[in-house]
Amino acid sequence: MQLLSALLLQILFNVSSPYKILVYSNLFGHSHIKFVGSVVDTLVDAGHDVTVVLPVIDSTQKNRTSIKSGAKQIIIDADEEVVEIFSQTEKFLSNMWTMEMSNPLMMWMNPRILTQLFGKQCTKVMKLSELLDQLKSEKFDLAITEAFDSCGYGIFEYLQIPAHVSILSCARMDHVSDVLGQPIAPSYVPGTQSLYSDRMTMTQRFLNYLQFLNGNSMFSDIGDYESANAKKLLGVERSWREILPESSFLLTNHIPVLEFPAPTFDKIVPIGGISVNKNKETLKLEHYFDTMVSMRKKNVIISFGSNIKSMDMPDEYKKSLAELFQLMPDVTFIWKYENLADKKYTCGIMNINRVEWIPQTELLADSRVDAFITHGGLGSVTELATMGKPAVVIPIFADQTRNAEMLKRHGGAEVLHKTDLANPETLRKTLRKVMDDPSYRQNAQRLAEMLNNQPTNPKETLVKHVEFAARFGKLPSMDPYGRHQNIIEYYNLDILAIATILLTLVVYLKIFAVGVVVRCCCGKKKVKFE
Repeated sequence: MQLLSALLLQILFNVSSPYKILVYSNLFGHSHIKFVGSVVDTLVDAGHDVTVVLPVIDSTQKNRTSIKSGAKQIIIDADEEVVEIFSQTEKFLSNMWTMEMSNPLMMWMNPRILTQLFGKQCTKVMKLSELLDQLKSEKFDLAITEAFDSCGYGIFEYLQIPAHVSILSCARMDHVSDVLGQPIAPSYVPGTQSLYSDRMTMTQRFLNYLQFLNGNSMFSDIGDYESANAKKLLGVERSWREILPESSFLLTNHIPVLEFPAPTFDKIVPIGGISVNKNKETLKLEHYFDTMVSMRKKNVIISFGSNIKSMDMPDEYKKSLAELFQLMPDVTFIWKYENLADKKYTCGIMNINRVEWIPQTELLADSRVDAFITHGGLGSVTELATMGKPAVVIPIFADQTRNAEMLKRHGGAEVLHKTDLANPETLRKTLRKVMDDPSYRQNAQRLAEMLNNQPTNPKETLVKHVEFAARFGKLPSMDPYGRHQNIIEYYNLDILAIATILLTLVVYLKIFAVGVVVRCCCGKKKVKFE
């Protein structure tokens, strides 16, 4: 099947001369890895010669690159210091279950672990002179990296690759929008880590802007750290702030029909849904899970993703979920839980199946599954939206609240705060609502119908834009000049200032003239009276 798909893609795009493409992407976060893997596989299937450099951030993901094609993979093991920092990161992430995210200052007050985590591994790669010289001799036509981490830009500059394309496994990132010159519009466009929808109160608009500043600062710090090391170790003078905007295209994992409407420009191209298998005929459950969903008429999936683990949630939440299972004995719950030995609250409950891993796409595609309780990662949201399943979204951190609000506006989901995990009755009422009210399923299925019948194909879009960039290189004509303007020029503050001065002068002259006329009239009357 995979061979047939590759053959069809090659025929479709008629690749007479394959391009040599270098992809740089860290092994960190399942959704990021899966998205990049889909990009690589699509390019290989289209007939291109793809080499992938994969620095390991999360050692548990080392053998889970999600790359199914024959792309050449160069895996760089995590530095010992990175392994130590990542263990601290895991502790930091486990605290997200209880950390309050509504105040942007809370994130600023936390240590910037990510800067050290990505920066140290980037430094290790830059010190591998033999590998870099080997890559330089390959004379790649094009480079691709995810702008989540900026390390690749300095390396591409050192390797003298003539052009590059940036990709994002999310809809947008604040620091990328900032350096590209993409309008931010914080009054109605939620930032990457925003907690709000597109309809905000004055206070929410203010906090949304603070969230933008926070996200911009956090990832810019990572890029600045890496650029400083690129200059020191590789002699690269230019920083990521200069190299990233030269991307021929920014290919983002967003679907316009699903996403919040936002200002953009032609350089930003959506390829959302590229990692979702939409062919339900191939999405068959293996016997183990098929048996699970056959036990009762109603089935619910529970998963909080790969970064935040269910086993780390507070005992209060675990106990509450156990009570939820008992309150709904007619429903089979399939819970992605990383420690099967932990049976403290679920022992003896017959309608719960805890598994360390779930075939999420296959389960969502199964008609016997009624709803999905999810953390709201973009990968999960895209999958459930494509499969037309109602959902209860309980965001934990990062862009998950934004994704939850994005999905809710389509009418197929409800959103709860993570503290609601402590209230089994709230969980029951909300879950019953999305399962029993037919409008949720109807809205979810309508959205799925739109997503499965889009006028563009993400794989075709990816291949055509990558080939265009490889052929024509950098495209300065598509670079918005607005990113070079200062705040006065960008917002026409100088024109507004002049207009204000002129208007004030006109008003003053009118008042002065009226005063003169009044004095003259009053003066004449007085003389006549005498």
